[in-house]
Amino acid sequence: MNSNSDLHMHSTASDGGYTPSELMRKCKEVNLEIVSLTDHDSVEGIEEAIIEGGKLGIRVIPGIEFSTKYKGQSVHILGYQFDWKNEELKTLLIKQKQLRRERLDTIIERLDGIGLPIEAENVLKHVDGGSIGRPHVAKALIDAGYVKDMAEAFERYLAEGQPGYVEKSKEMTVQEAIDWIHQTGGISIVAHPVYYDVDEDLIDWVIDWGLDGIEVYHRDHDEEAIKRYERICQSIEEQVETTLYRTGGSDFHHEEYGRVPEPLGATRLSNELASKLLDC
Repeated sequence: MNSNSDLHMHSTASDGGYTPSELMRKCKEVNLEIVSLTDHDSVEGIEEAIIEGGKLGIRVIPGIEFSTKYKGQSVHILGYQFDWKNEELKTLLIKQKQLRRERLDTIIERLDGIGLPIEAENVLKHVDGGSIGRPHVAKALIDAGYVKDMAEAFERYLAEGQPGYVEKSKEMTVQEAIDWIHQTGGISIVAHPVYYDVDEDLIDWVIDWGLDGIEVYHRDHDEEAIKRYERICQSIEEQVETTLYRTGGSDFHHEEYGRVPEPLGATRLSNELASKLLDC
């Protein structure tokens, strides 16, 4: 069975380090055949990825990663095979982008308050027109000489609990994200569930909100976690007599980004499982 699929990655359209075209070329270098660009609250890189992927013989599934709140904690919901050109969805994402811009202003205020002044334009020059994220702030901190690399920027200033961390405001709910994905014809998946304390809630999400699947395979899911989410999928399927999608990927941003940076395609999904999304 070929495992040459990666359905979770990010480009400069959100907080990744490569343009969509560069990212597709990197996918080709590591022999990926089916991929999805899942930028945070952004669809701006999808068309470029599809075009470049087509030139390289890579099948690109339209994707997105919504930031949501559930019982006070952040939960990410992935969407696949949705109508990414839907005008109402685009309007929603413009509002989400504005909230991220307001969050940036607050982050800058907090950093200035601890003696690390940076200008908004020095952050925005790294954004490339997409969604603003903490990695863009980290780049500005590196440029200013306050930190040596991304890891130090997050560890000292931008990670949760650090002085420059600011929660996103007015985030949509899990149900709202699932509804948006369904309204635009897509498949909804809870991303990297090992991050959250929601295992007991997943069956209700499937029954009440129509969640379509779980990201079972992720770079931060060890063998025990993978087996746990396989069991959860199977249990839910038996109880509600439905079939859940099982997805996965490397959650790649850049070789130097993230808690435990890994190469693109380090965590792969079988082509068989990825093809179920292509066929939906």
